[in-house]
Amino acid sequence: MRFLVTGATGYLGWRTTVVLRERGHAVVALARPGAKERAAAQGLDAVECDAGDPQARAHVEGCDAVLHFAGVPDPARSRADPARAVRENAGTTLNLLEGCAEHDALLVYPSTARDAADPYAISKRLGERACELHPARSAIVRLASVFGPGQVSWEGATGAIAAFAARAIDGRPITIPGDPRRTRDFLYVDDLIDGLELLPVKQKGSDPPDVLYAGSGVDTPLEDAARLVVETVGSGVPIELTGGELPPGENDSHPLPPDAPRLELAARPLHEAVASYVDWLRLHPAAQGRARA
Repeated sequence: MRFLVTGATGYLGWRTTVVLRERGHAVVALARPGAKERAAAQGLDAVECDAGDPQARAHVEGCDAVLHFAGVPDPARSRADPARAVRENAGTTLNLLEGCAEHDALLVYPSTARDAADPYAISKRLGERACELHPARSAIVRLASVFGPGQVSWEGATGAIAAFAARAIDGRPITIPGDPRRTRDFLYVDDLIDGLELLPVKQKGSDPPDVLYAGSGVDTPLEDAARLVVETVGSGVPIELTGGELPPGENDSHPLPPDAPRLELAARPLHEAVASYVDWLRLHPAAQGRARA
């Protein structure tokens, strides 16, 4: 199959591009001009074009599906600039839907399983609404806490496991503000890609878009995840539970709805996923520096 992957120099876009190419698929990697350079993304041979630029629609031609990872990927940046989050998460989606309608491709829209009414979740839900209203074929995938190769805290990536691993490798204390027993459903990125790879085959008709949840089905307290990371790294760093108030939605657990439709995938156990991720991090050039988070 042939895929267009947006946000290809970011964590999810980069890993998806690499894995799908390794599996023999043709992948057009699209990256925003001036995007932050990441060590792993060197040599990716990406096309520089903003996903919200009308010219991006031409790159959909000949593709079976667009995997749309471009956007503002985290709550903190969305709170700081809500209008930009809406443009990057919803506006770019509408632009690509136009391209998919023109070239008969499937748009796969990775959304969030967060149900907090914060700027990030709202901007992602607006992207979902664009998929629901537009005649182009689309599939909405609400993601749990995805982690793995390509997610590098030293390079500014967010995510609990990434932050824990960077600090453990770097020999710095791990801090968990708020409620340390709040849970996250952690999913290894390669397991997510297994499910995304099959969507163009499964979603052939013009029915309303599927809304699927992608996760492991296991809710893990952040404190337990931190201890697993420390054990896996073989580090003696302390885990500091600092408490305090957090922005709305950040101190909540976000379990996946038990009866909601799921993306078909086989999620590996968390201890195996963390071990694979730590092994990758230790080989990554950014791991030779010092953690900045």
